[in-house]
Amino acid sequence: MNRAALILAGLIATAAGRALADPPTPADPWCRNGSFPTDVATFGLAKVTGAPRAYLHDCVDLAPGCTDQPRTPYVVPGDLVITGKVSGANVCVLMPNRVGGSAGWVRSAEIAPLPRGTPALADWVGAWTEGDDSIHLSLRGAKLVVHGDACWPSCHPSRAERPGGPNVGELGGSAPPGGDTLVIDDASTPPVCAATLRLIGPYLLVTDNNQCGGMNVTFTGAYRRAAVR
Repeated sequence: MNRAALILAGLIATAAGRALADPPTPADPWCRNGSFPTDVATFGLAKVTGAPRAYLHDCVDLAPGCTDQPRTPYVVPGDLVITGKVSGANVCVLMPNRVGGSAGWVRSAEIAPLPRGTPALADWVGAWTEGDDSIHLSLRGAKLVVHGDACWPSCHPSRAERPGGPNVGELGGSAPPGGDTLVIDDASTPPVCAATLRLIGPYLLVTDNNQCGGMNVTFTGAYRRAAVR
């Protein structure tokens, strides 16, 4: 083997060794509530076990621009979180709240995955809200009927912050769920507004195609059951 071939073989061996030694860098090291519903196709439910609290980190493994310092948001033992993408020993989780939720990376040792069965039709029924946006689900035979209203920047008159009022959108249609997933569209040909709803424990995770209303209007988010007044 000539000298050039030996050098090339050495470079290949070194690169291979480095690839085995270094964990792959995630394509997207960030975990944030705005992008959480669209990060992956499969989500789970887990209970927080890290004591006394598990801080939610913006990014993982000292990615560029990340100091790996805990942000203010944190979760405590007993909280239920939605789990998303995974990077090594880190899991991207979302803790929904009345204004959307807080997302961040936690260590997998700080949460305990929970089993999830197929929800009954009745589990879907009711009013769900995220901030000022709302989705109502009712039952018609074996189908779920969906009606949703969303606004940008806000449906609340005092917070519209836009001359002429907010941009608005509607979500509607009916379909039978498939397990914990309901795919809905506006029945036009081809559909204009379409969304996927996933029932994950006490949360309704929604992803739409950004075609369900005016500019910046979206139903994408994590919804909780509306409080009974």
